[in-house]
Amino acid sequence: MPAHAAGDPQPSVSFYYGNDVPVHMLAQFDWAVVEAEHMTPGQRDTLEQYGTTAFAYVSLGEAEHWRGDDAQVPAAALKACNDNWNSQAADLTSAEWGDYLINQRIRPLWKQGYRALFLDTLDSYRLFAKDDASAAVQQQALVRLIKRIRSEFPGIKLLLNRGFEVLDQVQDDIVGVAAESLYKSWDPASQIYRDVTAQDSDYLLKQLLRVRNTFHLPAIAIDYVAPADRDQARATARKIANAGFVPWVTDGALDQVGVGSIEPMPRKVLVLYDKSAADHGELAFSNAHLYAAVPLEYLGYGAVYRDVNSSLPTDTLAGRYAGIVTWFQSRLTQTNEYRQWLARQMNDGVRVAIFGEPGFSVSGTLAQRMGVQVVPSIKDDGLAVIGHDDVIGFEGMPGRPPINESGYKVVGDNAVAHLTMKDGAGTQFVPVFTGDWGGVALSPWVLQQAVAEQARWVVDPFRFLQQALDLPQMPVPDATTENGSRYWMNEIDGDAFVNRADFPGSPYTGEVMLKEILRRYRVPTTVSVIEGELAPDGLYPKLTRTLEPIAREIFRLPWVEIGTHTYSHPFDWLSLKEGELAGQGKTAAGFNFNLPIKNYRYSLEKEVAGSTEYINENLAPPGKKVKIILWSGDSLPPEKALAIADRIGLANLNGGDTHVTRDNPSLTEVSPMLRPIGAQVQVFSPQINENVYTNDMTGPYWGFRRVIETYKITDSPRRLKPIDIYYHFYSAGRPASLNALKEVYDYVGTQQTLPLYTSTYSGIARNWYDAGVARTLDGDWQITGATQMRTLRLPAAMGWPDMNASRDVVGVRDQSQGRYVALSGAPRATLVLQQRQPTTPYLRRANGRVTEWQQSGRSVQLRLQSEAVPLQMELGGTSGCSVRAPGAARSGGGDAVTLRYQGTDSGSVSIDCG
Repeated sequence: MPAHAAGDPQPSVSFYYGNDVPVHMLAQFDWAVVEAEHMTPGQRDTLEQYGTTAFAYVSLGEAEHWRGDDAQVPAAALKACNDNWNSQAADLTSAEWGDYLINQRIRPLWKQGYRALFLDTLDSYRLFAKDDASAAVQQQALVRLIKRIRSEFPGIKLLLNRGFEVLDQVQDDIVGVAAESLYKSWDPASQIYRDVTAQDSDYLLKQLLRVRNTFHLPAIAIDYVAPADRDQARATARKIANAGFVPWVTDGALDQVGVGSIEPMPRKVLVLYDKSAADHGELAFSNAHLYAAVPLEYLGYGAVYRDVNSSLPTDTLAGRYAGIVTWFQSRLTQTNEYRQWLARQMNDGVRVAIFGEPGFSVSGTLAQRMGVQVVPSIKDDGLAVIGHDDVIGFEGMPGRPPINESGYKVVGDNAVAHLTMKDGAGTQFVPVFTGDWGGVALSPWVLQQAVAEQARWVVDPFRFLQQALDLPQMPVPDATTENGSRYWMNEIDGDAFVNRADFPGSPYTGEVMLKEILRRYRVPTTVSVIEGELAPDGLYPKLTRTLEPIAREIFRLPWVEIGTHTYSHPFDWLSLKEGELAGQGKTAAGFNFNLPIKNYRYSLEKEVAGSTEYINENLAPPGKKVKIILWSGDSLPPEKALAIADRIGLANLNGGDTHVTRDNPSLTEVSPMLRPIGAQVQVFSPQINENVYTNDMTGPYWGFRRVIETYKITDSPRRLKPIDIYYHFYSAGRPASLNALKEVYDYVGTQQTLPLYTSTYSGIARNWYDAGVARTLDGDWQITGATQMRTLRLPAAMGWPDMNASRDVVGVRDQSQGRYVALSGAPRATLVLQQRQPTTPYLRRANGRVTEWQQSGRSVQLRLQSEAVPLQMELGGTSGCSVRAPGAARSGGGDAVTLRYQGTDSGSVSIDCG
């Protein structure tokens, strides 16, 4: 069988040889050619999971000395030097060379799981085989090599770089042919990007047409454009596609996410912070995380954090990151090296948004690039606002704080002032400005400190980031909403399970919670316990026989999800050291670092995996297991703890401090969604628990009712967070706190929500971080990997989804917070837009998740399931259609039909519009 069947659609293809592989961007392509030396097994698996074929790079005709395997390379086979790449061309007729390729290069790749290869340097023999006869000998050896690879590795896919002379002999052994420099080229010797001559372009055009038309194989053109010239890259990709070939336009080192038949939209921002200036050196206490991450996440961008004092990325960042954001509090120590690195990024076209302090003196060529000059000796007396635009005044206007001794004035056409100030001497300066390179918002003009440790944004962070980073208009992945409904989850931390409640008979709080809340509100709820409080080897061994049955009864409830709240309840994860005895240190608030359990030596394995095993074996009913860990204390677990949870299949949640109320309605009180740490990602709770609203249960005991204010403020004018009723067993300890909790439940029950378990939300939030958005050359949108996070927030100006032309787009709902487009959860979806509202069937709103979606013409078949609550759905675009929904109570008609079920599963729903 031929390795590629004629008539298959053209694949989208990417090539990336850089060090830090952006695997989730490459996963948006059908084929991804990578340097396997730079890939981990997990990254290769990720590509395959998303349906991407990973092609490992193999130099068939040259020995690459950078690989460090010179001792294995048969020196006698090397015939000529390739000075451009510091490599040596090999004699393809050499049996030793063939054995080296098979056994030292390809077989290890096969063992790693690669089932596809990109064979490069096929014509390097021309460096020494100068005449036709010598070249013909090498060509026949090349054919034998290709066929030997196919024979020894059955089913392997081979993609060639050129090899035009032998295509008629290997056409059945390969899946496609690539060639470099059809219209745009790069000279590695001079490091210059050039146009290809008409003669060379015509030759390659004919060869690629032959690949496509004669051999019916995908013909791929790899062209080279400077990283900063993204518009030229797009135009070149369009020109290649118009010629009928698969495009890939990148930089000369192929370490850039370039432009192909799709262009992945960068959804990550490189965020730099000074670890040495952060409390405990912890990212979570840095301004970059505390303040910049929230607007970035709302705009659809995940933060990739780097300590500015560590090694900074060396690969090309243009195309990979939507920009760079920095937030420093003072001058950096290694300013020259950092200045040069930052200038290089600007020259590559990467936008930079600078908050706080730049970290270095803005002068010289960098100041010219930014279009500003330093204004020295500014006085902090007599400060006055001269002028500002809508980037300023988000939550307040500049006051009279102490300021730095210098500022800037705009002198270039490439910079725009957003705030102009003057001091008492009449000196004018500009502390907030943007340009075609990025933007600067200096302290103290970014945030204004108010009374009672409150802060207010002076700069509108949404507008500033959009302008500074020149963020494109695109569908925004959203982790707050699904199928037109706001997420709602419930979680109980295990604290106070051992406490007696202030009710007649002094019952345990677990008993009160079971009776008054868990049996009354039958909605998805995650309940956790602390092993060290319940288990016989914990703090209260005499209570084990009393408390364990209460936990078992709670965990038997069908709508309760089981969570662990660790073994010893670490209060201060950052201070605890593995192996030290429990209860040794104390926090600033007077708490032990963890529960003082006798003879227990602190172990992350015990805290995460051990507590999970205890609950599964002693408390969980048959068929039910722990699904999530709810972090305890300061909720700042180290990377190792997150990795253990990931290893044993636990979702994770808790952390953050979203506590925004009417008397402090500032965005500064909203925490990020995620805390990336190393290779792991922690998911923060959407809102903080009742301890904060009740001052650690010292009063007012009814304070948790104020979380309703938080729900409202985080919903409008922007929906920043889902709803999370997050509390402890403390809330069942007093009538006032219990009644407040009921009031919160009753309020949330009136909202249009999609109730789900915290483990489900944790998966949604983590999926949001890596889901891909790409623009096709035709202007449509491809969404990749949105299997859990299934919502796009669509700017109104972009229009509405075309339900007929789109694929795996199931619905849309227009709300004041945004136009929310619902996806089916398929690994890849296609969103085609139109300017009118859909008139064909779609899902307008539901409190459950789509489990099936099939569309054929004007007929739709769908199925939804809810988590623990009776399912409801509202269908739109049903005018003139027949809706068949066995078992559903139906209301409405015409363009909108509502279906209500007694159970959680809709079964198959059919819509036929003739």
